[in-house]
Amino acid sequence: MTSAPTVAVVLPAPRQAQREKLILLALLYVAQAIPLGFFTVALPAILRQRGVGLAQIGLVGALALPWLLKFTWAPLLDRFGSTRHGHFRSWIVPLQSLSALMVAVLALLDPTEQLPAILVVGGLFMLLAATQDIATDGLAVHNLSPDERGPANGLQVGGYYLGLILGGGGVLMVFDSLGWRGTLLAIAGVLCLPLVAALRFRETPRGGERVAGARAGFRSLARFFRRRALGGWLLVVVVFRAAETAALAMFNPMLVDRGRSLEEIGVLLGVVTAAAAFAGAVVGGATIRALGRRQTLIVSMLAVSAAVALMILPALDSTSGGWMLFACAAAVAFTGGAATAALYTNMMDACSARTAATDFTFQQSMAAGGPIVASVLSGIIATAVGYGAFFALVAIAAALTALLVARAPVPQDIQNDTD
Repeated sequence: MTSAPTVAVVLPAPRQAQREKLILLALLYVAQAIPLGFFTVALPAILRQRGVGLAQIGLVGALALPWLLKFTWAPLLDRFGSTRHGHFRSWIVPLQSLSALMVAVLALLDPTEQLPAILVVGGLFMLLAATQDIATDGLAVHNLSPDERGPANGLQVGGYYLGLILGGGGVLMVFDSLGWRGTLLAIAGVLCLPLVAALRFRETPRGGERVAGARAGFRSLARFFRRRALGGWLLVVVVFRAAETAALAMFNPMLVDRGRSLEEIGVLLGVVTAAAAFAGAVVGGATIRALGRRQTLIVSMLAVSAAVALMILPALDSTSGGWMLFACAAAVAFTGGAATAALYTNMMDACSARTAATDFTFQQSMAAGGPIVASVLSGIIATAVGYGAFFALVAIAAALTALLVARAPVPQDIQNDTD
């Protein structure tokens, strides 16, 4: 017999307070993703242009490690925090300030001569950014009412993709004009913008949770598994974004094989798909109010299946025009953005009030598992069966994921289960 988890009860906020809350979250999520776009998209291109070897460039990928492991220290942010300044806000303000400082330090280094130092400082920044993300997610879960979570997660996912556009393709567009130092200092300045909103924001008091919060520790990870029927939901979390990731992972090399220029591929995958995903996230977040949690998950995943199936056409026809390629990539990114916003909203519903940061961060890490495996296997499968058959298999996998969602429990079911 397992009792239902304690959940945060947040009453609808006045319109002005709600607007300030959503603006703060949007700024924080955009600010997080700008440096991520820089490290994953812009920096490898900048280093290669300066003659840095591929083996050294490959080390940049290791900077993402804190984002995969952040759930291991998330309980600390649930357990410790300032009552006076706001539990999660007392983490966000110093972490955001230190993140901006780390980027300013990067501006003083030479990317060609001091790459090891750049990797060390970049690793420290990623650790700070991942920790700040834990606090931001905790703030969102604790301060958003259930009705606000759909639009807020649209902003979260949309802000993430907007940040990737600015930090990746946007940086490359201005890099020749601003140079290394000017570009990094500009990024540091942008990272300071959320501080203004964070300092003005008044976090919802945790009230009686101060005592309960003191009990939140690493055992909260084990407690998360003890909820009845949660295993089915975690399976959904793991596999939900795998199809979208696999499809886009193989779309890139297919474009190269079709003779498309690197510049065209960069615009397509660095700007068009991110913009489409941003729009999809906003639409997906708004759709939740109309369709409900489970229905939005199912509809968005069926839309992903249809969008991936569209990729079969250019895969089988090497003469497909640019408009078809852009349409395929935009369709998968748009539907994937909508699906991610729906997934994150349901993940918030699965969080307990006293361990909000831990619960959400753990689910985020789980959600990265399926896409990583799918990305690794995608090349092997595409080599064996060809691009056309590969995209057909991925479309079928997405449809089966929708079927899984229809049969598996969603967080609202779990929370209502008191047996």
